[in-house]
Amino acid sequence: MPKASNELLNRIIVGIIYSSIFLLVVQNSKNIYFAFWLLLLLILSVIEFIKITKSSKNFLFKLVTTLTFILFPFSCIFLIKLNLNDGEQVLTFLLLLIWCSDVSSYLIGKYFGKIKLSKISPNKTLEGYIGSHISCLIMGPILISLLKLNLNINSYLLSILIPLLANCGDYLESLLKRKFNKKDSGNLLMSHGGILDRLDSLLFSAPLFYFILN
Repeated sequence: MPKASNELLNRIIVGIIYSSIFLLVVQNSKNIYFAFWLLLLLILSVIEFIKITKSSKNFLFKLVTTLTFILFPFSCIFLIKLNLNDGEQVLTFLLLLIWCSDVSSYLIGKYFGKIKLSKISPNKTLEGYIGSHISCLIMGPILISLLKLNLNINSYLLSILIPLLANCGDYLESLLKRKFNKKDSGNLLMSHGGILDRLDSLLFSAPLFYFILN
């Protein structure tokens, strides 16, 4: 099997495993256990972020970016589950739509992408970016119907906003890694990189999602 096919199969298998664990915890854990699990991910993310930015001598930069781009989004993830009606289902919807955006962007970009989106993240393409939004626009209302959610915002508008902000979070982390000459935030998830590489799409989308629905 060609190396590219092996890499794709590996990413799909590992992605399914970690996504299943994530959703299992979201759907079945009580708030105290969910808070503990989220705290563990937060600590791992902060450690990865410190490793990325260790060459920077600016302590204020590290403090502000850690609070703004890591602690705040993680807090909103917990608040979605804790404070919103049907919090588990709402958080499941957010995660599934973000994964839909990530997977469709990767696959469409890999097989159909021709136009590079940015020098900051050279593997991303315009075709993948547009494809991720179209995929979410289709899947968003379907997921809302399947999860039986009653949201206070138009489902199509929400299905556009979430991937837009998910891509912004991904772009921001790519910008930081490029600034500090890092390929991945870590190697904990093997070919998927580190925790931050998997959760960067939540940096902006989770806070906006919570405040819109709250």
